[in-house]
Amino acid sequence: MCDTLVATPAATLHNEMILAKNSDREPNEAQNISFVPAARHPRGSVLRCTYIEIPQAEHTYACLLSRPFWMWGAEMGVNEKGLAIGNEAVFTKERYGKTGLTGMDLLRISLERASTARGAIALISELLEMYGQGGNCGYESALYYHNSFILADPEEAFILETAGKHWVAKKVLTTASISNCLTIGEDYTMASPGIEAYAMSKRYTKKGIQMNFARDFSDFLFTHFAKGKVRQACSASLLAIGQKKLTSKDMFLLLRNHNMPEPFILGVAPMERICLHAGGLISSQTTGSMMAILRKKLPPLVYFTGTSAPCLSIYKPHVIFEGQKKFSADESAKQREDSSWDIYGSATGVYDAKTLWWKGEEVHRRVIMNYHALSAEWQLERNALEDEMISEVEQDWRAGTTKILAKSCRKFRERLNARYTSLAEEIKIKSGQLKPSVPSWYKLYWKRMNRKASFM
Repeated sequence: MCDTLVATPAATLHNEMILAKNSDREPNEAQNISFVPAARHPRGSVLRCTYIEIPQAEHTYACLLSRPFWMWGAEMGVNEKGLAIGNEAVFTKERYGKTGLTGMDLLRISLERASTARGAIALISELLEMYGQGGNCGYESALYYHNSFILADPEEAFILETAGKHWVAKKVLTTASISNCLTIGEDYTMASPGIEAYAMSKRYTKKGIQMNFARDFSDFLFTHFAKGKVRQACSASLLAIGQKKLTSKDMFLLLRNHNMPEPFILGVAPMERICLHAGGLISSQTTGSMMAILRKKLPPLVYFTGTSAPCLSIYKPHVIFEGQKKFSADESAKQREDSSWDIYGSATGVYDAKTLWWKGEEVHRRVIMNYHALSAEWQLERNALEDEMISEVEQDWRAGTTKILAKSCRKFRERLNARYTSLAEEIKIKSGQLKPSVPSWYKLYWKRMNRKASFM
């Protein structure tokens, strides 16, 4: 499951748009950071998405994406025009398609082809009508759902919620958050043609009563167990506390929130956490996290963890320029069949120490066995490193010094990744000196996950 948040210029300290997301997937479902170059395609060429093919656009924009390793589409990302999108699984009364475009496909297609949030809504509505949404979105277990999105550009942000081919949308004025539940009631400002009549014909909406999308289209059972309403209420309240003018640091803290007093208890009501840790009968894991800052006339500034569990991860800065066709990366970068590049290596569901995502698991999977003993010292150091990074990188970004900015981002990525590699070795030694402090059932859960991934 997932959580996506947005703060518009009216709600941020520097009058910038900030979109942030935690992507929650299965524990061994590695998520890679991919760069998609700007490109021109031969007229009549075909685009192969996760399950179906559609006509390719003649020109596509450069994008930075965070995506599950086995999918064509992405959970979240930003394009060269400053369009940022995060999506959520939602459960509705409409039938789930066995094939079609996944929500992740819709997100990536929008980033490759749309330049604004309004343009992305128009594109998604067209794609839904032509191809529908569908296909199994589970890695090891079958999972079908519909999708909601927050779409933001430097000037506007919108929530878009779907049920099959039907959709509603509304503009965000200050802050908003979505999770694994429908949130738009009667206050939608855009909708698919004929949706009110359709809802009435299906008896979702009672005769003589205005359609309420969240009330009338939601599936109760799956929505309940996904705990999206709990997490959405938590994120919405945190965004609105004191009507504070939000900063990068505030959004990092929110993405790391456990929705319970610290020190939090692993394994207790796991699906209610914004920073999600797997463990339990129904659970998933935050496998990637992103925050994008958007401002008119500046290239988008994007922070990715590239690792799971943001409470134990460190955000790294990236910038993307108009027409960009290459991305500076280290020797672990790998080109994929679709011409995109996994800039920190192509992690899969099997342990690979050469990839950033699995390097993160060397930290995460050992620390959670003794979270309170092993996390505090690293988190203090991590916060200091991020403060230094934010100060330098964002100063360069707001000054519009693009060459200096690109060098600054690369410098911090290399420095922070090197520190994370050394941290993994330190944690391995320290964890070997401690007995696990978690319940036996929690330890057995992760032992099973580790065995599946050949993680030592």
